[in-house]
Amino acid sequence: MKKYQYLYLILISVYSYSQQSYTFESKIHPEKEYRLKMNISSINETTIENETTKSESITKVTKITTTEKTNTLGLFPASMRFENVTSNENGKEILNPISNTIIIGQIAADNKFKIDTIYNPKINQKTRDALKSVFKDLKPDIDFPKKSLKIGDSFENKVPINIPINGQQVKILMTKTFTLKNVIKNIAVFAVNENFSLNMESIDITETGEGSGIVEFDISENHIIKESSHFTIKLNLKTDEGNIIGFIKSDSEKTTTISNIIIEEPPKTAR
Repeated sequence: MKKYQYLYLILISVYSYSQQSYTFESKIHPEKEYRLKMNISSINETTIENETTKSESITKVTKITTTEKTNTLGLFPASMRFENVTSNENGKEILNPISNTIIIGQIAADNKFKIDTIYNPKINQKTRDALKSVFKDLKPDIDFPKKSLKIGDSFENKVPINIPINGQQVKILMTKTFTLKNVIKNIAVFAVNENFSLNMESIDITETGEGSGIVEFDISENHIIKESSHFTIKLNLKTDEGNIIGFIKSDSEKTTTISNIIIEEPPKTAR
């Protein structure tokens, strides 16, 4: 009898765990340091009349965002600092001009980043405007649903991408399906499946592709702490000169380490 009671308790525990729901809302918090490391590698091949050209690249980025206390307006000062941003293209390493850039501004509760100053004498105004546009909103690329999720639930994000091949821009729609696999110690793990389809009308282009990945979300910090992705796409273009075959392979990994910042109060002067 005790054996069956024990089994019953296990089944109840498993059922309760699977029915628990979680809400995912990405936020930047005050008095924190967010250290992002990103590595992206890609291989591109184009085959025309049995002749194949191939290029490989590896990009590495380290970005450190530091936030301070919230002020009376509900905003908190923040700085974003890039360390060396490098690209290795076919064995040749290139230092990106945004390396050692420091961006100063204030963040609102909705993750809007009001940029005040960009420090880097090596970048031009066009690059400064591009940085302001890219970082005006610090929300992640993943759009989590507003409703809560249980273990086994899924949601989709659709991402349009353009792929250049032989001077032509091929429009592809990437559909990412995120499935919540488990939650352990406030860390939620999503399995990611990626499907690709043409995002343009053409009878001269066919494509195949697939991808997969993992996302880890720290619920207590309201932040993605790990994101990895692997996908391949193959394109076939029919032209008057013959078929052109394009092959793209991409691997990426992003990790974010979050730590608390201790802001020391200035000493009070004696009266």
